[in-house]
Amino acid sequence: MANWIATLSLSMLSLTLVACSSTPSSSPRSSVAADGNTLIVDGFISQNTISQIKQFTAQQRFTTLRVNSEDGEPLAALQLGNWIHRNDLDVTVDGVCLRACANYIFTAGNDKHLRPGSIVAWSGGALEDSWTQQYQNYLMPGVRYILENYLDRLYRREARFFERTGVDQRITIYGHHPGSGCSEQQAKNGFYYSVPHLLRMGVTKIYTDAHWSDAFAHYPEQYCKVELSSELEVFTI
Repeated sequence: MANWIATLSLSMLSLTLVACSSTPSSSPRSSVAADGNTLIVDGFISQNTISQIKQFTAQQRFTTLRVNSEDGEPLAALQLGNWIHRNDLDVTVDGVCLRACANYIFTAGNDKHLRPGSIVAWSGGALEDSWTQQYQNYLMPGVRYILENYLDRLYRREARFFERTGVDQRITIYGHHPGSGCSEQQAKNGFYYSVPHLLRMGVTKIYTDAHWSDAFAHYPEQYCKVELSSELEVFTI
């Protein structure tokens, strides 16, 4: 969950800097480009990414989004995921699709293509926002209000997103459950699922060059494969 907290902290820091200063803050590396009918997103997904995408889509229609992203601002990634789903875009992972990218970009795709060596892994979501209760007494009132407002919007929008896509929202958090087979450190780095388990959770139409049973055999040990069970499927946080 620490990676998810770090992403939210970055988002909160950005919002706080914007609210408290007229000096623009720097953001993680990202770029948007086009190659025929394919839109290419590389790097951290932010509101700036959304703005760039709008410039491209004002000029032409795309059928595929190719992505390589280790993370993103949750609300921006949700916005992009909703656009992908609404327009029936295919998603191709060319490199990595982690955290917010796995939550909202990969799951939103129509056909989901994994290029050789690519990695898709989750590490948390809005269902784990209870951690804020531990720190709210240490936050300045203004920052606390911004954080609570952000998390409230994130929780509601994430729930609607997964309802629209037909994907089990708990896909973002199963790896943190004690029964998942993942250690705390592994879950922090990222967790993933077998193809049959992805299908059970509503993530369909996954295409790889390898047989489905070997699709994720190349994942490094730092990523944990979640072992779903009937008991785990009904747990809540």
